[in-house]
Amino acid sequence: MEYYTHYYIPKTGKRYHIFPVCGSMRDPIRVNLNDERLNGLSLCMKCENRAEIYFQSCDISSTSLVDALKKINIDSSFENRKKIAKTNGISNYTGTEQQNTELLNKLKEGKLKMPSEEETTASISTSSSLNSQNDVMITKIENSTQLGNKKHALALIGKILFSNGYETAFIAGILANVKHEGDFGFFESSNYKTYPNKKPQYLKYMDSLYKYNEKYSGKYVYQISLKALKEMCDKLKKDNWQKGKFGLGTIQWTGERTYNLVVLYLQECKNADIISLDQVISAEGKMIINELKSNNYKSIYESWKNDNKNNLNTEKAAYDAASKICIKYEVPSDKEKKAIERGNTAKQIYKIMTSK
Repeated sequence: MEYYTHYYIPKTGKRYHIFPVCGSMRDPIRVNLNDERLNGLSLCMKCENRAEIYFQSCDISSTSLVDALKKINIDSSFENRKKIAKTNGISNYTGTEQQNTELLNKLKEGKLKMPSEEETTASISTSSSLNSQNDVMITKIENSTQLGNKKHALALIGKILFSNGYETAFIAGILANVKHEGDFGFFESSNYKTYPNKKPQYLKYMDSLYKYNEKYSGKYVYQISLKALKEMCDKLKKDNWQKGKFGLGTIQWTGERTYNLVVLYLQECKNADIISLDQVISAEGKMIINELKSNNYKSIYESWKNDNKNNLNTEKAAYDAASKICIKYEVPSDKEKKAIERGNTAKQIYKIMTSK
């Protein structure tokens, strides 16, 4: 595929690692060895010397669940383990060896779910298998010439949304908002050189105590250490985000929502210290679903479905979905005006997905 042209591909163990060369891209992308996108790649051999192994993993081979959770910077107290157990189907957790072993095995396999801010993680389907009709619609997004450089991201999020049972028009509404929002994995900028008086106090605090302006500001999460990020979030969480915070991701999640997103990042890359762009996109897609199913936001989908009960499969329903999500979930500045723009984009995406 043209997207990957001019990348040098060294084989390291069971995976291929794709590295940026010729200045065409700033950061590496990690893909599975059998990923079909590897087929027909062009190699830029003159840049071979610039390639380096860019993969780290977290050893959680410990026989103790407590020790394993500590290694990946997750609260290992009994109360938190009880919450984790409940999230993973163990309602009567007493800390027995059998229960701990069950949770530890899930952690080793990358299947352990973490509690959300409401202490229960929404039921998220991450299955890659869709029915044939949905699969065709995802392919149409991937192949579209109208959706710009975010079409791959839109396809990945669309697949997650279909797997969780959402209607095509509602999905088009979500994707329209994603298309107009920020970049995946992007850290809020603390650069206010032009208007220093407008710099928020919380960013001044972050710069002073955590060197946020040097380590994170304006960067992407796949450029930095996830474990260091989690440690910083753990410290900010202790004072309930009263002093320091920052926006992260396409929705610019802030505070406790940032913390929940970082947990999803770690789950997505199986607790490695780095994460690929595709894994970031997948985690943010799941984050959106987690929140849309939460008590804080589930009324958005319910009201959309009620308002469009007689015409769920229409461009009008897609427009309404985008508008509701913009005004009640994304909440950007000048939200009413942007809701109109995103509604029209949703109609365009719906038309692409359902075209014959």
